[in-house]
Amino acid sequence: MIPVKTGIAGFDEFLLGGLPPKIILLSGAPGSGNEVFARQVLFYRVKTCPVTYFTVNATAESVREDMAAYGWNLTPTEESGAWRFESLKDTKTSDLSEAILTEMRQSRAVAIDSVSELLLSHNIQDIVNLLTSMTHQNRKSQTFQLLLLTEGMQTPQEETTINHFAEGAINFALNWNSDSTSRQLIIRKMAGTIIPTRRLTYTLGRRGFIIETATRIS
Repeated sequence: MIPVKTGIAGFDEFLLGGLPPKIILLSGAPGSGNEVFARQVLFYRVKTCPVTYFTVNATAESVREDMAAYGWNLTPTEESGAWRFESLKDTKTSDLSEAILTEMRQSRAVAIDSVSELLLSHNIQDIVNLLTSMTHQNRKSQTFQLLLLTEGMQTPQEETTINHFAEGAINFALNWNSDSTSRQLIIRKMAGTIIPTRRLTYTLGRRGFIIETATRIS
């Protein structure tokens, strides 16, 4: 199993090379930056692997605008077909897995933004079936697949269930102090790798996700 670089300075070293080619859940409260992490990693990944970004309630245009704010211009990769958006908003439950597996069979990296929004129109068993199908399809893949989850939009039991069926789980925490905020990530699990036990402190800058210098791995 060859790790895949994320392009985020300090993070790849922290993981001894990068993210494994697994189904990885990125969870966090609103404002924690989990979606920024996903988009930054995928923008780097699309240089060597085609990407399909699935939305539910968000529009492709809104994601483009958010990414452009960090300097991530999707126009060239969309024009070449390397990056494409697909919507799951009106996808029937019976068609959900196939819509995503079709992209994975083309050796594309996929992102689902978000699992929490899917749960507004599908039940938890539908999501479990989706994760199981994705895991089976991805066994011989050389890339990771990313799932976004917003904490608090589903029941604690549903959140635990989704974390259980994902092969990897990274949590992004936003902490409020008296006059400032701080952000930390922790890897809860990652199949096939040794899990670092430390938390990483990060900030969100003009160019996206930044690991704090004091916590970088040399």
